[in-house]
Amino acid sequence: MKIKVTYMSGAGNLFTVIDNTANILTLDQGKSLASILCSVNDKNKFETEGLMLLEQSADYNFKCVFFNPDGSTGMMCGNGGRAIVKFALSKGVISTSQTKVRFEMAGAVYSAEIVDDLIDLEMPNIIEYKERTLKLQGRFVNTHYIDNGSQHTVIRIDKIDLLDIANLDINGVGREVRYNEEFGKIGSNANFYDVKGKTVYLRTYERGVEKETGACGTGAVATAITAVEECGLKFPIDIIPTSGEKLTIDKRIDIKKGTKFHLIGPAVILEEKEIEV
Repeated sequence: MKIKVTYMSGAGNLFTVIDNTANILTLDQGKSLASILCSVNDKNKFETEGLMLLEQSADYNFKCVFFNPDGSTGMMCGNGGRAIVKFALSKGVISTSQTKVRFEMAGAVYSAEIVDDLIDLEMPNIIEYKERTLKLQGRFVNTHYIDNGSQHTVIRIDKIDLLDIANLDINGVGREVRYNEEFGKIGSNANFYDVKGKTVYLRTYERGVEKETGACGTGAVATAITAVEECGLKFPIDIIPTSGEKLTIDKRIDIKKGTKFHLIGPAVILEEKEIEV
């Protein structure tokens, strides 16, 4: 069958997006198509880091179903959440006059605000936060573990005796973190950061993609929280991921909601096309 796909970038995090408001695809079809629609092959010519389906919601503006390239699903993707808001706007699911949006994703409800060319996504509450000592490259390394809808391990590069984050063998060390026995079958994403002045530089190895990605929204939030604890930084924090496209993480206090972290950055449509699958 022929499917219209849209390729998007959320601060350098790349996604394949499909308008599924007419229910053209089932969940199982999404799982099976993820590896095809996120990789370069005879059917698809654009490599991305996730597949998203835009669907109808009975109670909110829309629903987003996210798949990793390996077909796994059910996790939160911060930059994907921002990108799907921009996609819904382009498809008329939300109006151009609407600045505040609520949508379903990964079994939770998210709020986002459209501010000029940026999408400000309110992130879920932190589920778990703790320091962990992991054995990496034959020695013990102090790390921070944060579950914010996606599980992240955060490591400052000087903890592994590196002074330049560009020299990091991220796919090697990242794989060690991702499959570390401490995390069991679920594994963990791996984030490595450095601080220069008030700016955080970040590289992320993503579970499900199984390599470094251009950016990771939930990883950026986890890293910002860690940088505040370890380095004394204050919110809002600017983070520069591998893509070079800035993300800003802010912490806001709401009387009803309590402390909430916000992921703020660009989301753009790169290309739209129809392909046979």
